[in-house]
Amino acid sequence: MSVDYLSALNSKGSGLNITQIVDSLVEAETAPQKDLLQTKIDTKNTAISALATLSSDLSALKTGMAGFAGTSKYVATSASTANTISITDTSKAAAFASDVTVTTLATSQTLEFSGYSSPTAALSTGSISIDFGTWSADETTFTQDTSVSALTAAVTSSNNTLAGIATTLNALTGVSASVIKKGESSYSLLVRSETGADNAVRLTVTPDSAGSAITALDTTSDNATHQTVAAANAALTVDGISITRETNTISDLFEGYTLDLTATTSSSFRMSSVLDATSAYNNLTSFIDTLNTTRAKLDALTQNGSATTDKGELHGDPTAEAIVKKLRAITNGALTGFGASSLYLSDLGVRTNLDGTLSVSQTQFDTAFALNSTSFDAIFNSMATSDSEFLSVSVSENIDVTPGTYAWTFDSSTNVATLGGTTLSSATDTDGNTFYSATTGDLVGVEVTPSQTVTSGNIYIGTSLIDLLSDYIDTAVQSAGDLASRKTQITSELADLTLDKTSLETRAESIRTRYTKQFSAMEALVTSMNNTGEFLTNMMDAFNKDT
Repeated sequence: MSVDYLSALNSKGSGLNITQIVDSLVEAETAPQKDLLQTKIDTKNTAISALATLSSDLSALKTGMAGFAGTSKYVATSASTANTISITDTSKAAAFASDVTVTTLATSQTLEFSGYSSPTAALSTGSISIDFGTWSADETTFTQDTSVSALTAAVTSSNNTLAGIATTLNALTGVSASVIKKGESSYSLLVRSETGADNAVRLTVTPDSAGSAITALDTTSDNATHQTVAAANAALTVDGISITRETNTISDLFEGYTLDLTATTSSSFRMSSVLDATSAYNNLTSFIDTLNTTRAKLDALTQNGSATTDKGELHGDPTAEAIVKKLRAITNGALTGFGASSLYLSDLGVRTNLDGTLSVSQTQFDTAFALNSTSFDAIFNSMATSDSEFLSVSVSENIDVTPGTYAWTFDSSTNVATLGGTTLSSATDTDGNTFYSATTGDLVGVEVTPSQTVTSGNIYIGTSLIDLLSDYIDTAVQSAGDLASRKTQITSELADLTLDKTSLETRAESIRTRYTKQFSAMEALVTSMNNTGEFLTNMMDAFNKDT
């Protein structure tokens, strides 16, 4: 209850609590608007917070899906624990089985320059020229690879120590260097080439002055003196066929797979890759669980509410509900570019339950997977393929090409190729293979490499469900996306409501001032009248007393 000190001190006034009366009148006149404005402000603040939650949930979904991207329907195995195989391109990987024998491993040429007492021992200045090529078996003749440019390392007074030269060589491409301690006051400089017989090096030293110590690093005439390991190729047999490679990491032997060799073998071992329905099913159910988790969160934010559930904080929000609707449309929609026909989640036994969640029937999955495993790729792996085994297709990273089927044509009389009606340009890669690509239009980034003449065919470019969802999430949560735009709109509306509230508070003070002034005037009048009445009463009392 408000205390009206002026009324309390003025014993000749009306006796009314004017402050309380004025507060009540102001409250009665402004409270409905004030409560309505505060409710709207609270709703806007809740919506802004809920939009942040929605953005976080979408980002979490994308992060969760990233763990499934590139999931393969194949399982690759090697009977040799030292020589392994992994799937690196799911769009090209296929089932296979081969017997492999590793005869030799690819090695780097290693040169040792010894006899130094300290890593900081100073050498003279000059320059070191590095040529790449092949040394003869007796290490006396060097055949330079003229297609590879020679390197030059300048040795000056600022880097003419063992450690300084190692640092300088490490800054070059194709060689590496280090300083090792062999014993007390005994250090060596090691120089290594890249692996492969054709990547051996020849060091030619040009000293700044005759008789300089730096000439000890020259190998033009005494390579055998310094070489501790010769450069060599990896050699292996695959199903009886002899194969060599410059490195121990081989990615062009089994298409879509990479071999990592770490040891030779005395006999053959089996490398293989097979379709694995069990792993594929487990990956699919895990992905569906991830979707269900996010969908439950989004449904809670936008739900209508009932006798047992509260209305979602974003119920009725057009942006939030549009996002939820779009995600469902993508999930349930057609996936094109994985063959002649569109594919759907339902093709793999995914069903929508009565409560809106998704589930997978393993029986239906196993049947569908056995009939057409490509439907699995449509969920997890974006692919570029062809209906011709003689057409290899690739799409550059970070290039968005509309999914679908594109007709390939090639006129052998004019050597003109088209894709989807777009005339392609031809070029030759480093291996001498001719490939075709678009230089303008929607197909920029697509390359087609024929292994033989193919006059007509179809190129399939498919974007996986995971990539479709991820791309849409990126669009929704980016700084200029739908969620940011909606937040900006609500923030603007909140600012307007805050101004309205401030205006109402100003109006309330104006009303308070007016009522206070009116009641003060009334109080003054009542006080005056009471004073007059008291005067008359006193006068009559005095008159009566005199008489």
